Amino acid sequence: MNVENRLPAGSDCFAQTRLFTPENRLFLLNDAESIRHKVSGVFKAHELRSARGSQAISASMHHLRRGSLSLSRLEYGAAVLIDPGRLEDFFLLQMPIRGSAEIDCDGQTFTSSSACASLISPDAPVQMRWAADAPQLTLRLERADLEQHCRQHLGHALDNPLRFAAAVQLDNPGGHYILQLLSTLVDALSCEMHPIQQPLVLKQFESTLFNALIYGQPNNLRHLDAAADRRKVSPWFVKRTEEYIQAHANEPLSVEQLAEYAEVSVRTLFAGFREFTGTSPMAYLRDVRLAHVHEELCANPGASVTDVALKWGFAHLGRFSQEYRKRYGELPSRTLRFRAAALASTQAAR
Repeated sequence: MNVENRLPAGSDCFAQTRLFTPENRLFLLNDAESIRHKVSGVFKAHELRSARGSQAISASMHHLRRGSLSLSRLEYGAAVLIDPGRLEDFFLLQMPIRGSAEIDCDGQTFTSSSACASLISPDAPVQMRWAADAPQLTLRLERADLEQHCRQHLGHALDNPLRFAAAVQLDNPGGHYILQLLSTLVDALSCEMHPIQQPLVLKQFESTLFNALIYGQPNNLRHLDAAADRRKVSPWFVKRTEEYIQAHANEPLSVEQLAEYAEVSVRTLFAGFREFTGTSPMAYLRDVRLAHVHEELCANPGASVTDVALKWGFAHLGRFSQEYRKRYGELPSRTLRFRAAALASTQAAR
């Protein structure tokens, strides 16, 4: 999944986003019980009370969901105490757009701000104090999806439930990359015509985001030893994966899904493809999809290059054109023109 090279400085980069509109506003309320009920519907049942005694609470929330990603903007008009206990079924990434929040997670207490996000794990007890008028961008990630992704990378079941360090420092390489991906997601979802609206492209993005978390944020995941992986390298699972790609190239596929189907870890799958084919699983998938694009352009001279490319999961049209030209010796637009001219000539001859 391609990510732009621009580097946001902190989560305050979301202040001017066009994503959250009246159309996706879930509520604007000034009744604490109604607010708690609405927020619980997106996350889970929790305790909510004013941090200053009997002060009234108001709040607004925007919410949208794409694939397994659940994105929200939540803001309270007064300082509030939030106690969900344990999240249980999901991970929650929270980034203050402005202001701050005090996070007490699994015995660790820290201040979350535009320079430090929080990542709450399902089994970690958490309590929070959000400042007034301090909106947060939140991303809910389903526990089943993220832990399955980890199992695919490991090639075996998790030894323990996945748990991350709660404080995400956005100025270090791992945190910065996570921020960059979230910025890309927010910008992409703001545009109805963006390629990420395509299921194949969204699946690639989800895989990239999961990888950024498990490799970029400290956690308790036990990575496999590379030497142990090399002992497992065998051609049978490479052939099995090639056949699966050929049959399912029109579906959203990730390297993690391919590894699960081949019943090996992601690292083993890469090693097998490198040794026996000289390429990678996703490069092989790209080549298969390029072949399908070529077939469609040849068979239908009236097709749209953009529509056909997006249909087969090519989100970056400039790079797609380069890869197509490298393989077929011409740009996709020339393939269309040539086939259209050939068809017109045939019809005229009749």
